[in-house]
Amino acid sequence: MKECFENEIAWIHSQDIQQFAKYCVDNLPDYFFTVPASSSGKYHPSYALGDGGLIRHTKAAVAVAHELFNLEMFQKQFTENERDLILLSLILHDGKTSPICC
Repeated sequence: MKECFENEIAWIHSQDIQQFAKYCVDNLPDYFFTVPASSSGKYHPSYALGDGGLIRHTKAAVAVAHELFNLEMFQKQFTENERDLILLSLILHDGKTSPICC
C-alpha cells in the first residue's frame, strides 16, 4: 500500500472498506502520486499545485470530511458505513484522472 494514505484509511471503521481502500490505493497509477491537482492553477489552491499536488489536494478533501463528521451537527447525518464510503470516495475521487488535467 502507498503509505501516504495510511492515516486516512485508518479513519475508515469497516475492515472490509479499509481493505478495499488499500487495494485501490495500491493500484492507483504512478502519476497520481506526482502530478499537480491542476496544471493551469485555475481551479485549485496553491498548495495543490506542483509536484505531489494531487496527493495534497486529496488528503485535504479527506481531512475536511473527517473533521466535519466529528462536529455535533453532523453526528446523526450519516451512518458509520456512509461515512466510511464518503472517505473512500474522497480518497479515490481523482484516482484515474488524466496526467494532463484542468
